[in-house]
Amino acid sequence: MKQQISDRFDRNISRVRNLVSIYRTQLSGAGRGRRGHEKTDVLRAAVVLLHASMEDVLRSLAYWKLPAAAPEVLAEIPLKGSAAIKFTLGSLSAFRGSTVEDVIKASIDSSLERSNYNNTTEVISLLQSLSVDTAPLAGHMAELEKTMKRRHKIVHRADENENPGRGRFQVEPISPATVDAWASNTETFVQAVLVQV
Repeated sequence: MKQQISDRFDRNISRVRNLVSIYRTQLSGAGRGRRGHEKTDVLRAAVVLLHASMEDVLRSLAYWKLPAAAPEVLAEIPLKGSAAIKFTLGSLSAFRGSTVEDVIKASIDSSLERSNYNNTTEVISLLQSLSVDTAPLAGHMAELEKTMKRRHKIVHRADENENPGRGRFQVEPISPATVDAWASNTETFVQAVLVQV
């Protein structure tokens, strides 16, 4: 499973780097100065794909590792078909004939279908629930937070500049160097996580 997660991430990070390469070779043009959003939107797409690639790793690790998690971790996951953490025996009747392991796995899978990781606090919380030591990952968190905030702004605000005006574009500027740095940080972060599982 670990190798599959790693291989899929490698494919996805290659896709991110390919988008940056397309910008550099096809869209950046000659000369200095900012390029319009029509050209830099490919970099915004790379940021969104980068975040999705990291989320895929986290979610895949959760699908794999959470069924064997400690009781206190499982206590935070609702029973499949319920939003509540606590449930009655009547709620369990829908699972007659299933093993405890089947019910746990089905409940985890159901919960993860709706999961997302929008900030480093959520990432750290998930990793700790998977018994990953997050201390060695601390050096990646500031850049990861910037990446996640920018992805959020791109997806939910179309990357609009909050202070447009003379000399300022309607859309926030973005550079291939920034996306490259975020991709490298995410890649080393994922590698540091995978070493521990």
